[in-house]
Amino acid sequence: MQIALVQKKGGSGKTTLCILLHETIRQTGQRVAVRDYDAQGSATKALSRFGGTAEVPGEKYDVLLIDTPPSLTMTATAAAVSAADIILIPTSPSPADIWEAAESAIFVQNKNKRAMVRIALNRTRTGTLLTDAAPESLKAMPAGILTASIADRQSYQHALLGGWSALDSKAKIELYQFTVAVTSLQRG
Repeated sequence: MQIALVQKKGGSGKTTLCILLHETIRQTGQRVAVRDYDAQGSATKALSRFGGTAEVPGEKYDVLLIDTPPSLTMTATAAAVSAADIILIPTSPSPADIWEAAESAIFVQNKNKRAMVRIALNRTRTGTLLTDAAPESLKAMPAGILTASIADRQSYQHALLGGWSALDSKAKIELYQFTVAVTSLQRG
């Protein structure tokens, strides 16, 4: 299974979600690796800090996660989209981020008709106006919405340094739920 994280807008959480998925899938005993197409190389840097697995060409993995640059015009983004079985488009509840997620969804659906494409709501905060308004804002999305979302937690940023061990228990539970929602797309 290949899962690409794609979003036209920078700062949407592609790299962080990629690392969090890597760590959660790794906890299940599956062979998982990350292909880092982003020129900043943040996913690769994070993996090297806590012993995560960057893709080794020619190796086989149960799950390959693909981190992409914040652009829809780069060759790397098109390659990631074409290779993916599942494409996640992270967005915060902010209207500006949701608008860009819609453009990204149209792009990926035009490039890969066979992939499961889902908008992944990221950095939510319970009881805030933006998070409460998100379901209405997402109704017009050209792609489905992932059934699980990710809260705005500091421990997710700490995971870039320490992997799974940097996460608190609530974060781990949320990540298992999120990862099941993502990987279930392949079967459903």
